[in-house]
Amino acid sequence: MAVITRRKALITGAAGGMGRACARSFGETHDLVLTDVAEAPLERFADELKADGFMVVSAIAGNLSSDELLARLVTDGGGTLPLTLIHTAGISPSQADARNIMAVNLVATVKLFDAIEPILQPGSAAVVIASTPGHLIPEIPEAMALMADPLAPDFLDRITVFIDSMTQGKTANAPGISYSLSKLAVIRLVEQRAISWGHRAARVTSISPGMILTAMGRKELAATQGAAEMQNAAPLGRAGIATDIASVARFLASEDASYVTGCDLRVDGGSVPALRVSMAGGSPGNAS
Repeated sequence: MAVITRRKALITGAAGGMGRACARSFGETHDLVLTDVAEAPLERFADELKADGFMVVSAIAGNLSSDELLARLVTDGGGTLPLTLIHTAGISPSQADARNIMAVNLVATVKLFDAIEPILQPGSAAVVIASTPGHLIPEIPEAMALMADPLAPDFLDRITVFIDSMTQGKTANAPGISYSLSKLAVIRLVEQRAISWGHRAARVTSISPGMILTAMGRKELAATQGAAEMQNAAPLGRAGIATDIASVARFLASEDASYVTGCDLRVDGGSVPALRVSMAGGSPGNAS
């Protein structure tokens, strides 16, 4: 019997809402390498996938900032075929302080990109989850200069001090500012890496979800005003669900998007343009 060799899909944040949806979608055509920070939920999900007939190469729990974990992911994700990377891991404003949000959302993403770059082959594709708040915060020159080198030894200290200066005494706002800045930096990182990755015939794109009704999204709805505003602003009249993100990730990683790289695709039900019109003092319903 002939053996069909399938590509591998490395999925971070695999036990979360978007990660789970992506794992099930890509698992139809790819062998899965899964990672998440907590071991027990990841193992339960891997067992669930195996019971349903999906091929799980490995499920490795750990912090993406760990060089040891990254080395294991590269070993399991590498091979003779192009790699597909779906990077959904991240934390939101209600889950951590400004420093940890920046460490997880930006620093770990850069380290992940650096780790997999040596194993990129022609046809490799990465899809990274950014966020719509990255489109709504202005590009502050000082912040952008700091975030241009997130692996600098003093980066987290300096960016935390800068964010604190932006809050003007309202420290409760710091996690939200850090989240927006970190996701803006991820969008710019994707643009930058598209150049060097393109020389390897590999692609990288990002998705900026609006309000998605995962467990994390529901927690944000309960804890932050901005999440509710994002959901209510969507002209399509509903929040998104995890499969909305998985289906777009599937397209961006596929050969149907073979000439798409270095860009961000908003999957937000139209929330960003509606909020921009509203912030400018207009009426979203009358925007033209």
